Amino acid sequence: MAPSTDWDEIKRLAADFQKAQLSSTSLRLSERNCIEIVTKLIELKLIDVIFTNDGKEYLTPQQLVKEIKDELYVHGGRINTVDVAKELNVDLSQINNSVSEIIKGKEVQLVSGYLIAHYYLEKVAREVNEKLQLQGQISVGELTLQYDLPAELLQHSVLEKYLGKIIYGKQDPSEPRTFYTEEYITRTKAKIRGALMGLLKPTPVAVIVNHCNLSDRLFSSLFDQLNAPGMLTGRQAGALYVPSCYTKSQNDWVMSFYKQNNYLEYDALSRLGISDPKGYVKRTLTNEDLTFLSSCVIGSQIKQQLETALEECIASKSYLDVVSLLPSVLTDTDIENVLEALLKKSKSTILFDNTVFSHHYIENLKQACMPMTQQKAEGIVKSGKFQQFHLEKQINKASEFAQASHLDHKAERREERRRKAASGKGGGGTQGRETKTKAVKKHARGKQTAHDSDSDEGPVVTKKSQAQLEIVSVEDVENIIKDTLENEGLEDLLTRIAEYLQGGLNQTAMTIAKEFAEKLLQDASQNRKQTHTSAQDKVNILINDIKLYEKGLKSLPSDVQPQLIKYLLKSLGGDVLSELCKYAANQCNISVQGDVLTVEQRNKIINDLSDEFTKPLVLLNGTLSDQNMEPFFQAVDVCLAEFGMILKKIDKKKDKLLIQNHREKLISELDNCEDPALCLHMAVLAIFTIVTQNMLHASGRQVPIIISYLKTQLKDEDYERLRSWHELVSKYLTSSEEDKSEVEEKLVQDLPLLKNMVQEIKKYK
Repeated sequence: MAPSTDWDEIKRLAADFQKAQLSSTSLRLSERNCIEIVTKLIELKLIDVIFTNDGKEYLTPQQLVKEIKDELYVHGGRINTVDVAKELNVDLSQINNSVSEIIKGKEVQLVSGYLIAHYYLEKVAREVNEKLQLQGQISVGELTLQYDLPAELLQHSVLEKYLGKIIYGKQDPSEPRTFYTEEYITRTKAKIRGALMGLLKPTPVAVIVNHCNLSDRLFSSLFDQLNAPGMLTGRQAGALYVPSCYTKSQNDWVMSFYKQNNYLEYDALSRLGISDPKGYVKRTLTNEDLTFLSSCVIGSQIKQQLETALEECIASKSYLDVVSLLPSVLTDTDIENVLEALLKKSKSTILFDNTVFSHHYIENLKQACMPMTQQKAEGIVKSGKFQQFHLEKQINKASEFAQASHLDHKAERREERRRKAASGKGGGGTQGRETKTKAVKKHARGKQTAHDSDSDEGPVVTKKSQAQLEIVSVEDVENIIKDTLENEGLEDLLTRIAEYLQGGLNQTAMTIAKEFAEKLLQDASQNRKQTHTSAQDKVNILINDIKLYEKGLKSLPSDVQPQLIKYLLKSLGGDVLSELCKYAANQCNISVQGDVLTVEQRNKIINDLSDEFTKPLVLLNGTLSDQNMEPFFQAVDVCLAEFGMILKKIDKKKDKLLIQNHREKLISELDNCEDPALCLHMAVLAIFTIVTQNMLHASGRQVPIIISYLKTQLKDEDYERLRSWHELVSKYLTSSEEDKSEVEEKLVQDLPLLKNMVQEIKKYK
């Protein structure tokens, strides 16, 4: 600060300066002189002034501060420093220097280039209060946009500072930048309560919030204060509000359904809106004995019903369809799990596709199959398949035993070599040195071997299980039990039950077949003598008949005799061969099916026989296609000699009786026959026997030959009747379906005449 003398001098100069300005023009200083004086004072640092931008005016710092405050007041308490510089025509740097002096107090502050007075903030607070009272809520964010002020300034210097003084409301504790009025909170609670009271089913919180035009945060904060008739599933996005009435109806439905049906389906609970069905059931039915399955949960009542039904099934020796007692929603896997636990307690039942059968019921089905099993077992023994299977099985066992013996012998030799190597050899004398060797094995690293072996050990031979001979098939069992199961409505289980029974029945059949085969062997040795006598008698009868038929055919012309001989050998000669084949098969313990053998069966038996039987039978078989009887009789003699049989002498008295009986048999069969062609055949043979007193063995194709021969033996009208009848029969056999009925009617009408003609010929002959 300048000395007092200097300051007095300045005052005196100022007074002179003022006096000069107030004096007349002649005494005033010019503008130039004033500028020079001010400049000199500034240089002498006697005064501190601030130039305006145009340099025409000077301001002291105090005046500049005063004018800035005035501008701030004029602009309502808020002005930008740039605008102040323009208004006062002072450099911005001088303004900023003055502002720093102004903001030292608490009444003015600089915010983002603006000078803001305290009365401006009070004005803003009053405006915010008006808006808050009007809207009910307000946020710092929207005020920031409205007043273009920082959020922190508005929150701390306006809202929080004047809350309860100028601003009448309440700050949200969970969101400090939001403010409400008590009326708004009360009104919002009423709105939320009304919305929640009107809901009858679970509703997303987002829908409720949008409907009430609220924020999620406000809804969550007010929900806890409402004592709402329901509950929220969560506080996160996507949460639901579940009304108590819905929960109650949900629980009532679940309890009612469970009491009525004793089960709950997971899908049904999910459709009710229960997200965790299993957990819900555990929480709701805490005192129940529940069984949780994949599709539903069942109670103890269903299991008790099943146990009772199973006991009744066992007691009644019947079956039980489990599906009818279980809820329809159960899957096959669920049913199996339920039955598995129950059937462990009961060993008197068998399960087939959810149907439980008592052992007695299955045993009855098995007993129904026993006659068939007996028959099949005896049949396979008679066919020889059982004996062949048994023989092959013994051969395989013998082969395996021989191979095993070979391996055992080889192992013994290998062990002997090991012992010798371990003991070593002693050298000669006291200077000898003992040597000891040790077998070295090579083991594959990283592998677990089933057994240790030396490098020279052979391959391991495993025993193969013998294939089981199938005597009773599944189809055989199905044919027996099919009607029983169909009557019970169980045809869908036919194959399953048949497969179950087939194993035991087949094993039983094997036992029966073994016993039957042993019995046949015993019976065969006892009956061989009887078989020999029986076969010899049958062959004698057939040979005698053949000779009688041969005698009869010799009555016919010689040119037709070969074809009759060929037919005789093919038919009756084949019967002789069949009897000899059956006898030989019996001697060789070969089973024969049926009494009448086909050509294929005879050939198979001949091939299976030993050489002592095969050679004579092959010779006899070769004569059956000849047209000469002599080779046949020679071959028969050879066979009988080889088989130890004799051919009895012919008794002519018995032959006459045989011919007579043969004739009467033909006439009797003719009387009972209605087939036109067969009647003609028997009539011709009967007439031939009557007129020649000889038997004739001929086929239907050879009837015309016999009719031609009878032309000289019969009356003309009888011959013509036979010939015309033969023509009608031929026409009947070769005509079309349209003409056949007419010819058949004619034959039926004339049939009694044919039969009467045979009787008439018998009388006059």
